[in-house]
Amino acid sequence: MKNILLAAAAIALSSCSATKTIGPDLNGEWDIVEVNGAAIDTTKTEFRPTLGFEIAKDNVYGCAGCNSINGIARVNTAKQTINFKEIGTTLMLCANMEYEQQILKALEGVKAYKGTKDGRVDLTNASGKTLMTLKKQAK
Repeated sequence: MKNILLAAAAIALSSCSATKTIGPDLNGEWDIVEVNGAAIDTTKTEFRPTLGFEIAKDNVYGCAGCNSINGIARVNTAKQTINFKEIGTTLMLCANMEYEQQILKALEGVKAYKGTKDGRVDLTNASGKTLMTLKKQAK
């Protein structure tokens, strides 16, 4: 009887862990390294493009290359979805705004995220197409 109970417990524990989706932890600051499949050339931006997340506070912040970004990011870690709301930016004008416009447009379409084999995070649209790739900033 004891062996049957141990086997049942082992099966129950393994089935629970198999259904849990564990994705990358978005908390902290990330460099935006690609937008729409193209690498960002930081020599053509005023500041390094970044995104930062405070998941417990539903907060997103960063820089789109020229202007600061602030807003709401509702993240569902079990489903690996993101819902950005009320994204605002400062209103500075910089010499080259190309990446800025691409980043802000891409953020509008982001619905989910997934980790990559190299430790990066892809922000994707509802169809799973990568719109932006993030790389965790070194501490």
